[in-house]
Amino acid sequence: MNVTSPISIPFYKGLSLIVEPGHEEHLRIALANISAVTDAINRFHSSPLLTEFMDTTLSRFLRENTYAGKSEHMLRARMEKLKVILTRDNPTRRVAELDRADVQRLKDQLPLLLKQNSASGSKGANLTTYYQLFNRMLDEALESKLITDAIKVATCSTKQAEVTKPFLDSNLIQMLAGWPYQKYLAGTLPKVYQDAKPYRFWLLPLGLYTGARLNELCQLRVHDVIRDVHGVELIDINDNGYNKSLKTGSSARQIPICTKLVEMGFMNFVEERRQADGNDALLFGELSFDPKHLYSRDPSRFFCGPCTGTGYIGQHCPPAVNGGLNFKSLRRSFAVRLERSGISPSTIAHLLGHEGGAPEVTADHYLEKPLSLRLLEQMERGLTYNIQTDEIRWEHFKMLLHSQAGRGKRGRKGKLQLH
Repeated sequence: MNVTSPISIPFYKGLSLIVEPGHEEHLRIALANISAVTDAINRFHSSPLLTEFMDTTLSRFLRENTYAGKSEHMLRARMEKLKVILTRDNPTRRVAELDRADVQRLKDQLPLLLKQNSASGSKGANLTTYYQLFNRMLDEALESKLITDAIKVATCSTKQAEVTKPFLDSNLIQMLAGWPYQKYLAGTLPKVYQDAKPYRFWLLPLGLYTGARLNELCQLRVHDVIRDVHGVELIDINDNGYNKSLKTGSSARQIPICTKLVEMGFMNFVEERRQADGNDALLFGELSFDPKHLYSRDPSRFFCGPCTGTGYIGQHCPPAVNGGLNFKSLRRSFAVRLERSGISPSTIAHLLGHEGGAPEVTADHYLEKPLSLRLLEQMERGLTYNIQTDEIRWEHFKMLLHSQAGRGKRGRKGKLQLH
């Protein structure tokens, strides 16, 4: 009986294809697919470490897109969490090793890693942002031929995030009846346990009568409150200065200061800040910069609290517990009131700093008036809140502020930070 030896065909360093006797018919099929095996081996050896690839991909995202400081910080933090999940068990893992099992790994481990507060309603939306970043990274790997399968993780199917709603007049009345807006007079000051800080008085009416974003107001410097050649007082929203930023390029704009704000004493407050600390000082000098939250960390905590319906807004506006009402609702209220008053959508978009916003001229006599005066007239006519602000005065709040001067603070002392 003749015994035929197996056929051995070397095809890569240290690897051979062995064909047992009687299976020679499979050799042709195997040889046709040898290239796929060698390509996979070469791809693995030439593949960068997954951690390095994720860092490189993130750097390119940041380089090719314009992200505000807070958005960049969040993007970096998300990529770091993805890196932990994908490489925790194998720090030397290569990009070529990514496979469909990573999709399930991400779904299983990401919710635990995030440790999302159960009181928050944004858990699903937050997971989706991570999944989208993961998919973008996979697209980069596929386009660079570092992986061969078009791996994707489906975004989680959750109900749409709560849409920000405008405040009702009744909501505004309740909030403007709170402790910062009461009539404090010398010799009759009640005991107030809250710290009287200027931002706690001004940010709510400023949001209501300018429509500006929270951090746009928090980062204002004294020199950002200006008077143009036509005598119109304006708030100049810009990113010219230390640690200042804008959400988008179209966010830069000048917003007229309404009569209501002037009557409350806003221009007096600005002048006091100028006399005290100079033209380049922060308008709200008690605020400090944080790389993640910018200048709005403390105000956000004060007005919105750690979760939905808490903070000053939740305490004075019970419907906020159900979601959709927060500091951004002031901006929404600003837009809705102007819209109801017949102000054109393009003019409203301009005042809000939305892309494509441009003031609209709808009457011939407006052609003879400067833009700032036209905008002021439209705002004065359109911002018709059914609320009483006659007793809301900066001078009253200053009485409370002065009464707390030198008062000892409870809790840990904050770190000294540069503005």
